[in-house]
Amino acid sequence: MTTAGTGGPDEQETVRRTGVPGGYRVWDNKARRWWGDLYDLCPDDLLAELNGGADPARITALMKRYRALKR
Repeated sequence: MTTAGTGGPDEQETVRRTGVPGGYRVWDNKARRWWGDLYDLCPDDLLAELNGGADPARITALMKRYRALKR
């Protein structure tokens, strides 16, 4: 399980959580709540975008892609 850090400047805003029944969830350290959907596969590229550039158009496209995989 990946957990939040000490609140330092290098702490990532979002991290992946494993061990959630049914797959993966994204935890938002800033808002201190779960964000998005429950994912069967680890959404590595979505996490990289959330923790990196955070381009809204790319995040939307990645979320649509992962939702389509669930069907």
